Amino acid sequence: MWVNLDAFGIALSLLTWLLLIFTDAVVVRFVLFAWFTTSRPRFRWVPLSDLGLFLLALYQLLLMLSLVSHVRAVTTDPGTMSLSSAPESLSNPRNCKLCQERWKPPRAHHCKTCRCCIFRMDHHCPWINNCVGLSNQKLFILFLVYTCVSAIWTLLLLAAGAFCWLYSQKSWSDAPPPGSASLICCGLVAVECFAAVLFVSDFIQEQVESIQMNSTLVETYQRTHGPRTSFWEHFTSIFGPCWWTWPFPFPPALEPDYLEPALPDEAELWSQDCADDHNSLGIAGEESEEMAAKEETLSARPRQRHTDSKLD
Repeated sequence: MWVNLDAFGIALSLLTWLLLIFTDAVVVRFVLFAWFTTSRPRFRWVPLSDLGLFLLALYQLLLMLSLVSHVRAVTTDPGTMSLSSAPESLSNPRNCKLCQERWKPPRAHHCKTCRCCIFRMDHHCPWINNCVGLSNQKLFILFLVYTCVSAIWTLLLLAAGAFCWLYSQKSWSDAPPPGSASLICCGLVAVECFAAVLFVSDFIQEQVESIQMNSTLVETYQRTHGPRTSFWEHFTSIFGPCWWTWPFPFPPALEPDYLEPALPDEAELWSQDCADDHNSLGIAGEESEEMAAKEETLSARPRQRHTDSKLD
C-alpha cells in the first residue's frame, strides 16, 4: 500500500472524510428521516417509506463511491518508476539527479513532495495526499465525478426538504421557524456542496481536456504532449480496456510505455516563466536537479577535506 507521509496532505485527506461524514449525517437526520418517516416501514430497522429507502440507498451509494475512490487514490502508487536504468537501445536517456541518477523517461517528472519520479505525472494534489499519475488518474477522476454528483444530489435533497417544510405549513406567515440546529447544519452543508460543485467541476474539465489532448497538466505548462490518436484510445489508456470496470474505484491494470515520447506543442521550447509553474505543480525542474547536484557536491567537499586531514 502506498502512503505519502506529508502532514499537510494527511490533514486535508482527513478533512475530506470528515466533510463527507458530516454531510451524510445532516442529510439523513434533517431531510430523509424528517420527511420520509412512516409508521409502516418495509423494514423495521429503517422507518422510512419506499421513496425514502430509495433516496437513502442512492445517496449512500454515491457517498460510498466518492469515499472509496478517494481512499484508493490516496493509497495507490501513482506511477513510480519500476525500471532504474534505460533500455540499451535508447540513445541519450535522461537521468534524474534527485533519484540517484535513475532513468527518467520523457513523460516522467520528479515530484518534490513524493520525492520520486512519477510516470505521466499530472500534478501533486494535497487533497488526496498523493500525485496524480498514470496508475491512479482513473481513481482521481472518479473521486471528482462522484463528489460532484453527490454534492448536486445533496443540494437537491436540501431543496426538497425545504419544499416539504413549506408545503406542510398551513400559513407561511404563522409558520414556526425551523430548529436552529437543522437550520445551521443544513446551511453549512449547502454552502459546502455549492463550493464543492464549483471547485470540483473545474478539475473535471481539466481532466477531460487532459484526456482529449493526451497531455498531463505538467506537460501543458511545458507545452508538450504524448502521441495523439483519438479520445477513445486516450480514455482507455487511463481507465483500461474493460468497460464494466470504469465506474468502480479499482486501479486499472495498465502497462506503462516508458518509451512514449513527449512531443513539443510548438517549435520553440517552454519559456523561462515555467519555473513558477513547476513550483505550483510540485515538480522539480532541471534547475532544481542541478541545484541539488551542486549542494551534494559542496557537502561532499568538507567531508573529503576532513578525510584528507586525517590521512596527513
